[in-house]
Amino acid sequence: MAWSWKWRSPSILVEGAERFERVEIPVYRSTGGPLFKTLLSSACRMDCRYCPLSTTCRVRREAWKLERLVRVFLEAYRRGLVRGLFLSSGFYGDPERVVEDLLSVVWELRRRGYSGYIHVRLMPGTPPSLIREALRLADRVGLNLEAPSPTQFAEIAPSKGSWSLDLLSKLLYAARVAGSPQRVDTQLVVGASGESDLDILRLAEGLAASGVGIMHFSPYTPVPGTPLAEKIRRPTPMWRIRQLYEAWMLLSRYGFKLGDFEPLLDEQGNIPPDTARLKDRLAWAHPEWYPVDPTTAKFRELLRVPGIGPRTARRIVEFREKGELTLERLRNILGPRWKRAQRYLDTSKLSGAKRLV
Repeated sequence: MAWSWKWRSPSILVEGAERFERVEIPVYRSTGGPLFKTLLSSACRMDCRYCPLSTTCRVRREAWKLERLVRVFLEAYRRGLVRGLFLSSGFYGDPERVVEDLLSVVWELRRRGYSGYIHVRLMPGTPPSLIREALRLADRVGLNLEAPSPTQFAEIAPSKGSWSLDLLSKLLYAARVAGSPQRVDTQLVVGASGESDLDILRLAEGLAASGVGIMHFSPYTPVPGTPLAEKIRRPTPMWRIRQLYEAWMLLSRYGFKLGDFEPLLDEQGNIPPDTARLKDRLAWAHPEWYPVDPTTAKFRELLRVPGIGPRTARRIVEFREKGELTLERLRNILGPRWKRAQRYLDTSKLSGAKRLV
């Protein structure tokens, strides 16, 4: 799922133990619909150099009581303000304690009959038994890697544990037992650790091959009072985030490989900004891939064509296997994307090619 980075905070009256109280609802607008997105607690014992909740920052610490969080969420869901719950937390104790507290909320919601969407963020070092329990109770679990390598991670989150043992290995374990790539996700803070796009793409390719279905790219934003804000004063530009999301999609769903991106990288290993879509830029960089013959091309070769995605490629293959793929059929399948795709296709072998202009 991609995030829109837009918040709205309606308030509702909720019946408490003795009286009604007005509660501001933390609603997060995602492309899949509004989510109730909150931390169980803002208390944290970590000193991540980019985070406003770090122990180095003076900030008011708050925490939900389980009963109140469950009651407020269910009321917001009943009123149609949210479609599901995104639950995370500051790292206020050992990983077992924090994740058990998170799962207590999820368990209580399920016990009360809520069967909708729940996304739970795990903590570094979460034991396998709690990872399995989280996958049993929640629709999706995530564990933030924050940076693409152990060295870069240690620079921005020195006390958060081992990147390889406490984060990556736990994320890959969740991917192995989840049963679906779309049930496991991770996040990087882009621009915080001096990483290049090549560093990120190398990690992304490995995660996609290991069953991690979703990567989120959070743009680094300097927060006054955090140690990193004195070193990196400019936020990560959104064009870089957009390009990384495009690259992730091509690596995870379209069959592109890390080496395919090399012609686009500059000397620092970054993809220069450009208004053109990344798939089109890859096509221009690899003229040897084209033209693609839709009557014989492999599925992966069809996916290289700008304007053709996995669903469209499957439809082309299905009609081809039934002997029903004609030029007119291909144009109907592509619809408005035909103009973009046709320059990369060899349609001379399709029925109707000579008489259809």
